[in-house]
Amino acid sequence: MFMEVFNSISSPINLIMMNIGVAAGIIIGALPGLSVVVAITLLLPLTFGMDSITGMYLLLGAYCGGTYGGSITAILINTPGTPAAGATIFDGYKLAQQGRAGDALKAALIASTIGGILSCFSLMFIAPPLAKMALKFGPPEYFALCVFGLSIVAGISGESVFKGLIMACIGLFISTVGVDATEGIPRFTFGIIELFGGLSPAVVMLGMFALSEMLNKSGRSQRPLENIAKFTKSKLKLKDILVYWKTLLRSSAIGIFIGAVPGTGGAIAAFLSYNEARRASKTPELFGTGILEGVVAPEAGNNAVTGATLIPLLTLGIPGDTGVAIMLGALTMQGIIPGPNLFTAGNFWVYAIMGGLLVVNIFMLLQGSVFIRAFANVTKVPFSVLVPSVMILCTMGAFAVSNSVLDIFIMLMFGFMGYILKKFEFPFPPLTIALVLGSLTENNLRRSLIMSDGKASIFFTRPIALVFIVISIISVLFPLLKMALKALKQQKLTKEG
Repeated sequence: MFMEVFNSISSPINLIMMNIGVAAGIIIGALPGLSVVVAITLLLPLTFGMDSITGMYLLLGAYCGGTYGGSITAILINTPGTPAAGATIFDGYKLAQQGRAGDALKAALIASTIGGILSCFSLMFIAPPLAKMALKFGPPEYFALCVFGLSIVAGISGESVFKGLIMACIGLFISTVGVDATEGIPRFTFGIIELFGGLSPAVVMLGMFALSEMLNKSGRSQRPLENIAKFTKSKLKLKDILVYWKTLLRSSAIGIFIGAVPGTGGAIAAFLSYNEARRASKTPELFGTGILEGVVAPEAGNNAVTGATLIPLLTLGIPGDTGVAIMLGALTMQGIIPGPNLFTAGNFWVYAIMGGLLVVNIFMLLQGSVFIRAFANVTKVPFSVLVPSVMILCTMGAFAVSNSVLDIFIMLMFGFMGYILKKFEFPFPPLTIALVLGSLTENNLRRSLIMSDGKASIFFTRPIALVFIVISIISVLFPLLKMALKALKQQKLTKEG
């Protein structure tokens, strides 16, 4: 079996496809709006005439490369290439402004690789137990998990928790647009059929993050000297990143768990990882000012999702996210039906996929290391060229989501909205989290209440749901308690002075 798996992985055509997938994923993931899903979708037709394993290697390369690629523009131009890179902005862009773009990119690359490799090992060794645990998740557990995700809003709202809550409410409102999944009633669609499916989070985030940032920069034809993100060759070594080994392990564990639960994704894992890293830090006030740990945490978290999303796919036939759902379609067309039968003795296919995923992450590290300086050169492009170029890519990305011109207008609307909110210093991360989790939270709340005949006690009588509810309460109270203690300490110092 081992030799059969090794021969499959080391086949020249398979190695070539892995590298093509990784390169395509990094390039497409780095372009605002052209997400991991777009990368996999664009490469999918190429797999039709391939062997099933070769085709999967191509798609897995695009999946891992695209997840990492989103961090490149997040660090260099304050615009996440993918939603999963939204949390990388907080410290990555600040590091680039300090002339440490190379360090930030290298930290993101190494953290991504470590997260991806650990996720791969989780797929290899703990897939069945994690799959069984995810199988126990019913609507109450999903709702409690979503509540936990929403509870971190208090921790990432910056100086104004009130502004953060306002943005979270806006995100939740946006998530309600479309046909009600329970009763089939259109909400806030104004009779526009294209809105029946809801507002795409990708389109909204393109407007709020990318377009608003370009509008903010559009008044300047050249970069002011103080804002130039000068690239200096990174002097970071592996040991400099491994200093944050606790953060790497914690974030990877969060990403693995989130990835193993179908319907979540890299964006949730990244924000949770960032929040937990700051909470565990002895110097949480430095987060958001430009520290490497603020890049390491979300990148390890979102890339740890990649292998874990394959756990429910391969063991249960349930795709962990949209990208993996496309892979499921590719497998089905090849006549392979994912499920427990894939893990039967003597079936080398699933182990070849696991081993291939490990090699894909190594190739991602090698490619990223070689082209890291070329990526950083994006910061040298003048605003007069960068702004229209990114706007064109945003427009293409918005249209590519569902081939709808309406999505372009929606992106423009949220771009202007984001521009205004940015002027008043409203934090965007709370809106992102609420937008991603909104429909999932609502749907599972309603399903849970239907299961319990309207009794909220269902969330406190199921152990897994109760654990998440308790953690959520602690997550909300902790930053508030911290602020109160800080205020008391300041009062004491003022009286003593």
